[in-house]
Amino acid sequence: MRVLFTLPPALSHLFPMVPLAWALRAAGHDVLVATSGSAVQAAARAGLPVVDVAPTVDFDAVFGVRTGAAVDRAAEHRRRGEAVARNGGATTALIFQRFAQVTDLMADGVVRAADAMRPDLVVHGRLQGAGLLVARKLGVPTVEHGVGFVREGDLAARYLPHLAATFERHGVPLELPELAAVQIAPPSMMIGEGTGWNMRFVPYSGGGELPDWVTAERRRPRVVVTLGTVLPKVVGVGGLEKVLKAAGDVEADFVALGAGLTNLGELPPNVRTAEWVPLAGLLAASDAIVHHGGAGSTLTAMAVGLPQMALPYGADEFVNAGVLDRHRCGLSADVDSVDGALLDALLHDDELRGRAEWARGELADRPAPAELVGALAALAG
Repeated sequence: MRVLFTLPPALSHLFPMVPLAWALRAAGHDVLVATSGSAVQAAARAGLPVVDVAPTVDFDAVFGVRTGAAVDRAAEHRRRGEAVARNGGATTALIFQRFAQVTDLMADGVVRAADAMRPDLVVHGRLQGAGLLVARKLGVPTVEHGVGFVREGDLAARYLPHLAATFERHGVPLELPELAAVQIAPPSMMIGEGTGWNMRFVPYSGGGELPDWVTAERRRPRVVVTLGTVLPKVVGVGGLEKVLKAAGDVEADFVALGAGLTNLGELPPNVRTAEWVPLAGLLAASDAIVHHGGAGSTLTAMAVGLPQMALPYGADEFVNAGVLDRHRCGLSADVDSVDGALLDALLHDDELRGRAEWARGELADRPAPAELVGALAALAG
């Protein structure tokens, strides 16, 4: 079976899809990833064949990552995230419009890749409209791959009108292909309606060498602090300064991950900074995590059973923080309210640690990616 994976140009869309791509490859199927931007080199480093479908496009500019002052970008990011939360996690018209623009910029390259490969099956990131396009063009099924806790059974139907110009340009009827879905969060935590396969989330955030200090003997608890891969480019890392200064009041060691942390000035002696460390490997040797509420960070913490605190800024982060609150398997707070007492509670609340273990069990109870390969092959015919 030949399977084309296509997704928006972002690590947060690629990383959740890597385990299924590798499950298919390990079962002997051909896989090609069609994407662009930062996801291209990340897919290559994951050992996956990949084609850059829009190598001349600056997607940071398309998404407005560097437009205006950081404080204004942060305010707009928050407004959009709060709108998603008010919408019950469902994708808003503004998000559809932006990703339809991204789809159009990528569509020619995705169509070329699909015409060359002639896939039997397409797997597309949930906002990659080019997956719907090439599946309909070639008359093959496509599988919408989830990235977090939101399940929208009508997502493709609501997205389709925004893709009309792209479909018309390629001479493809504005109709949905045969469509299935894969979700990666446990059913007990999903938000929204829809059907499809529910697959175990397997943490992946890029391969790499763990520094010696990660596995060295520890005398105190370790807390990881991160804003993920996208947010620092949008809002900067200044919001972490209060968190890391508060860390000085806690009997624990803190590891802050991200670019630009040296701009924060002098930090307490119990805070170590690093630009990047493989998150799953680091969390396996840690006791708690403070993060921005991104789906990848939230699910990775759940997968290793760690207490977590979400400090949502925008996007789907308020929705994910709400999941932690509802199931009591994590804390959520505004970044400005974080102090030593709250960080201490994250480390030492026995009920919170027990609920984190419950969340780990919920994830582990789902079928591994390898167990879905047969169903996908049957779908492809």
